[in-house]
Amino acid sequence: MLLPLYLGILHAVEPDHVAVVTGVSLGESRRGAWKIGLAFGLSHMIAVAIIAAVAVFLGQAVFGDRAFVWLDKGAWAFVALLGLWNLSAAFGWRRTTVHAHAHQHGVLEHEHPHAHGQPQSHSFHHAAAWLGAFFGLGGVRGFTTLMREVGVHGAWPFVGALLLFGLGITGMFTLLSSVSGWLAKRIGTTERLRRTLYGISGAGNLAVGVWLLLRP
Repeated sequence: MLLPLYLGILHAVEPDHVAVVTGVSLGESRRGAWKIGLAFGLSHMIAVAIIAAVAVFLGQAVFGDRAFVWLDKGAWAFVALLGLWNLSAAFGWRRTTVHAHAHQHGVLEHEHPHAHGQPQSHSFHHAAAWLGAFFGLGGVRGFTTLMREVGVHGAWPFVGALLLFGLGITGMFTLLSSVSGWLAKRIGTTERLRRTLYGISGAGNLAVGVWLLLRP
């Protein structure tokens, strides 16, 4: 009964999803990083729901396997591009969203990293929502195949399975973005360390994207 929930969690921790959610969360303010995962997960679930419903009730041939293959490739290419984007921040070719500023307390001086401007934070949430929907397109084939193999038939069982699947996805994405934001808060206390985080994330994203695109 809870199999779709478990599979939703497994789906969320696939390399391309982890790379994107954690990579985008680094650009958010520390306290708002969890909202990135929430926005990504909800839009991901909605995209899967709409297209999976069409694919199941009208037949997967409406899209065809070739279309799903290209949707997957498009998502993987974006993972690689996000890697390059984060690497550009690591090398200082673009400014990061969160900056560290020195504060003087008597003879002591230390830095507080913080985000600039609420509208920029909203833009990250919107970007995460669009990314989640885009990646949801590539996950439809696996979900529809799963529903057939486990014998889920009828509208209401399908809706129930989809909700559990989406709950697993959204919960795990929210957790991943929260962990990413927490790491950024704990580790990225200076500009140099933040660039290091972007470098690690960018190299990981690029490696995952290229590996998925080139694997047989």
